[in-house]
Amino acid sequence: MCGTGESHKLGLGDTKDRETPVLVEALADVPIARVACGKYHSAALTASGDVYAWGLGDSGQLGLGKTRATTPTKVEALSGIGVTQLSCGMYHTLALTAEGEVYSCGFGGSFFSGAGGLGHGDRKQLDVPKKLARFGSGEGEQVVTEVSAGGYHSVALDTEGTVWTWGRGEWGRLGHDDAADALEPEQVLGQLRSLGASEGAVRCVGTAQAGEGHTGAVGADGLAYTWGRNEHWQLGYEVVGLLNSGQSFDAQQSPLAVPVAGETAYEVKRFACGEQGTAVVLSDGSIYVWGMQRFFEPTLLPGAAALGAEVRDMQLGATHMALHTTEGKVFTFGSGTALGLAKAHRKSWELGEVTAHSFEGQEVLRIACGPHSTAFIVQ
Repeated sequence: MCGTGESHKLGLGDTKDRETPVLVEALADVPIARVACGKYHSAALTASGDVYAWGLGDSGQLGLGKTRATTPTKVEALSGIGVTQLSCGMYHTLALTAEGEVYSCGFGGSFFSGAGGLGHGDRKQLDVPKKLARFGSGEGEQVVTEVSAGGYHSVALDTEGTVWTWGRGEWGRLGHDDAADALEPEQVLGQLRSLGASEGAVRCVGTAQAGEGHTGAVGADGLAYTWGRNEHWQLGYEVVGLLNSGQSFDAQQSPLAVPVAGETAYEVKRFACGEQGTAVVLSDGSIYVWGMQRFFEPTLLPGAAALGAEVRDMQLGATHMALHTTEGKVFTFGSGTALGLAKAHRKSWELGEVTAHSFEGQEVLRIACGPHSTAFIVQ
């Protein structure tokens, strides 16, 4: 892992920043399948299905009670239930199982600050992960295929392509055409239809993800849809004149298609939402990024031709992005220690290959980005 080390989120036993990737020794002998990086905490899923968490735990987001873990610590409450995916938000964590169940823990909200992203019908903090009643393989439940934890909200995508959101509704980030909180999961599907999408384009395919104050998804028509706050230009289009909770904000309360390269007809192959931005890989291999208070509209990624291979995965942080190619190489772009490049070799806002000595010669299998951290799983 590399990036900023506050709250012990790098799992290295201290709070020092790391400019280049450093091996997480506590997991050195544990085969890891997936990693999730939040703003102040992180989590890993082992090949055997165990979950480890570390970093800030004051709100119970580690699933270990109200405690901070300086190094990866096993989350016993998630053992043996078939976890297949993890997502770490700002102060909460989501876990998805093979049965399509969703578990959440962490900050549930308060009377003064609004809802958190737990989705259990109340604003209670949870120190131990609890299953959401809405999702699973039981009667009346929807089977979920993907989860994403944002700032104070959550997103799930089910097997029918329906997007569900819940949590704090501020700035319209839930996509429900208002700024109201949702204490339980609610469908976003109807909003896509109301925007004039064709009958074949009202469902989501591929992915749905939460940023800190915005949300995005890929529609069945292949287009990128975004909604929520736009203070970092993360929506990819201009929003004017919104009356949100009695105040004027630059935000969009329901899903709207993003014109990429000025076009309204394109096909998204990869999609990523970060804390302050959004990015897509199109079917022709071109990569566009917007937001981060740098790109007001979708902008062709500078130097993308240097990748030399197809993008296997794309992850977005706050001010950086990481691209994992089919050749097992990783390239980063943006600014900050999470780029994984020594400062002497790092140029702000230029694409660079991560060639860390710690995993030189070993193939990178997966990557994950938090707002200010990056994780690499190597062979």
